[in-house]
Order: sequence, then structure tokens, then C-alpha cells
Amino acid sequence: MKGYQALSEERCGTCKYFRLHYRRTEGGRYYPLRCGHCVHPRLKNRRVEEHCPHWAPRDAEARDR
Repeated sequence: MKGYQALSEERCGTCKYFRLHYRRTEGGRYYPLRCGHCVHPRLKNRRVEEHCPHWAPRDAEARDR
């Protein structure tokens, strides 16, 4: 997002509100895409490298998965 200054690790791809999208091949395998959506405070399309004022770190349990 334009206009927001953030640390490099504070990007949408590392946020607890970000849900990554995947692509399924004909062979049934899934590959992660570089986009997804944010669920806070409402649904918005986001890219992994974008920054947003709602960024929050993921829970320790989610990082270990």
C-alpha cells in the first residue's frame, strides 16, 4: 500500500490476518501464490509484500506449523 512506512518483516505475508491463496494443478498439487486476502477489519485483496496499518504478528502456534 502506498504511503505506509513499515519494517521489512512487517508485511502482509507475515501478518496473522493474512490468508495466502494457492493454485491447484491438474495433478492435485498445491502451490502458494504471492497474493491472498486480509480478514481484518474487512476482506481485502493483498499481496505478500504489501504493508498495512493493521499488521499484527502471527501467534507462536501458527508459526510452528
